[in-house]
Amino acid sequence: MILHIRRSGYWAAAILLLYGLLTIGYALVTPVFEAPDENHHFYTVQAIAANGRLPIATTLPGTGDNLARQEAAQPPLYYLLLAPLMGRSGEAPVLHINPYAQLGQTTGNPNLYVPEVRGTAVWQTAVFRLRLVSVLLGGLTLALIYQAGRLLWPPQPGRALLAMALVAFLPQFSFLHAVISNDTLIIFFSSLTIWQVLRLWIGGVSRKRLFLLGITLGAAMLSKTAGLLLLVWVTGAAGWWWWRHGQQYGRWPAARDFILLTLLPAFLLAGWWFGRNWLLYGDPTATTIFIELAGGERALTFRQLLRELASVAQSAVAYFGWMTVQPPSLVYWLWGGIALVGLGGIGTAVYRRDPIRWEVVGILAGWVALLTAGWLQFLLRTPAEQGRLLFPALLPISLALAYGLSRWRCGWLAGIVALLTSCYVLLVVIPTAYAPPPLLATADLPASARLLQAPIGALELVAVGPLPATAVPGERLEFTLYWRKTDNVPHPPTEVITVLGHDLALVGSRHTYHGNGLFPATLWPEDVIIVDSTAVYLESAMTGPTEARLFVSILDSGTAVEIGRVKIIPAQWPETNRPVLAQWGDGILLTGAQVLTTTQTLEVQLQWQITQPPGQALTTFVHLGGSTAPPIAQADGPPRNGFYPTSLWAAGEVFTDTYTLALPENGPHGRYPLHIGFYDPATGSRLPLYVNGQRQPNDAYWLGQFPATIR
Repeated sequence: MILHIRRSGYWAAAILLLYGLLTIGYALVTPVFEAPDENHHFYTVQAIAANGRLPIATTLPGTGDNLARQEAAQPPLYYLLLAPLMGRSGEAPVLHINPYAQLGQTTGNPNLYVPEVRGTAVWQTAVFRLRLVSVLLGGLTLALIYQAGRLLWPPQPGRALLAMALVAFLPQFSFLHAVISNDTLIIFFSSLTIWQVLRLWIGGVSRKRLFLLGITLGAAMLSKTAGLLLLVWVTGAAGWWWWRHGQQYGRWPAARDFILLTLLPAFLLAGWWFGRNWLLYGDPTATTIFIELAGGERALTFRQLLRELASVAQSAVAYFGWMTVQPPSLVYWLWGGIALVGLGGIGTAVYRRDPIRWEVVGILAGWVALLTAGWLQFLLRTPAEQGRLLFPALLPISLALAYGLSRWRCGWLAGIVALLTSCYVLLVVIPTAYAPPPLLATADLPASARLLQAPIGALELVAVGPLPATAVPGERLEFTLYWRKTDNVPHPPTEVITVLGHDLALVGSRHTYHGNGLFPATLWPEDVIIVDSTAVYLESAMTGPTEARLFVSILDSGTAVEIGRVKIIPAQWPETNRPVLAQWGDGILLTGAQVLTTTQTLEVQLQWQITQPPGQALTTFVHLGGSTAPPIAQADGPPRNGFYPTSLWAAGEVFTDTYTLALPENGPHGRYPLHIGFYDPATGSRLPLYVNGQRQPNDAYWLGQFPATIR
């Protein structure tokens, strides 16, 4: 047994070592301030180190307290611990806000900040030094999870190791503990509190343990407001213990010791903070000013709440940057499988009535429920749909999953799977998301790129890569631009992509710094080509089909370059059961025709169904008048007002087209035939027309008789 326990200690040390290597790797590959509120946490520490006092939450511009934003209203212990580490190099890197950052989205511009200069590595900054504190706190949390598992299952150290591994190799846990965040401290103190409560419940009550618990609670309340929930939970657990076991210790002595040795030290340690908040903000927890600085109160409906909850599970597993970088869905499926297998194991244990310490289960479940309720209440007031806010409950959750997984023979494989996902995120997902675009010499320009050599301000749009053959409204239109800097660029220029659809309506646009926001032209080296892979979303409500035109420019340059055209088609063509009225050539079918008259025009609406495309550019003619004289009114031109030529048509398409004939003011009286058809604009020859299999005279389809003058 001793050898078995020693081996488990070696395995625990190995897991801690792997966690440390992984998390330091996360700290190195995650750019400075590219984590939720890391910038505000840093500036809070900086304000304390520079001013020697706690910051005050304020909206006054240009002050250190203002840079801290809502984090200045947070409990101060985390920032007080980090302030001595700022040192003389406590300045942040030279950065500026990326105005085109899309926080909370994975559609581009993942970075909130853009560096002013090239070449500053993360490890060279004060930010990295502070990040290492988070790495250490994560390791301490893992040690507590292991110790809690050993306390619950002394003869089965494998469960404790598995619980430890699941958390150590959870990608989001490593990411959170690789950045500056006070969440790391409250997670540690929550785990320490839970371990202490378990030790009191299982190992027995002593005054020393009660006093240490009180110190831990006070420190937790000074770490984050979730510490108040810990106080409530511990009090509830103590009340349950007092009701079940207090008689053997003496009910009054037990209650007295808890009040004097646990609650009193906690309030003596943390009470001043709540008094300060009351004096400054009129709110002991400072939650009101926190929410005001974070964006203000919001009224969230139940449906909106459910929609936001959908992203919580993903953000608890793997969501990086400012909720802008996601791994492939396989990572979520693997972790979902781990959770389901673990829950299945718990279910089998309950079904078989395996011995379970239900009192301990109730205590741990109570903390998970209380934390979740507090988080939901906060979510209703301000955006907080992030799984990391539930990490103070990682200890009981991981123990439960480890217990369930251990019911299966190969449950330990979950730890291997977890490790692989974390390694993949570290080596592929995050580095790829923040990688600058490739650089090319002019001679290395790919043969598939079409040369443009278009000067736009201080830049040159050298070439464009192949455009997609087709695109669908509501989806991304992706392509590659090749840029070069030709002159000094004092400020980051904005790349503007514009997509014009039917009748030159704006159907897509994007403003961004180059390199997907990561590599503005101020950072470009001389005499190289920047490979800028970019994309623009097409409006879902745009009309189609059409041939869209793509333009690229630099904001305020006054120059726009057309880089090509793309066929835009609906995601699914409409079905038609209408009879065929006429057929041109081998496969242009007319399945609907309607003429609307006004006092000044004839509007002809046609529905086309294509079974075999013509493969050439044809002109549609719509003529009002007799066949032996020039038309009284006509509307000749490529289909869809010239924005969907027949050369783009493909089999299976069904769409409508509209032609408008302007009637002359002094036209002849009476009613005249209206005909439609197609002809080759180069030769003037008409496309053969068939009705019921019979070739028609003049290859023109008769739509009816209509007046030829304005009434």
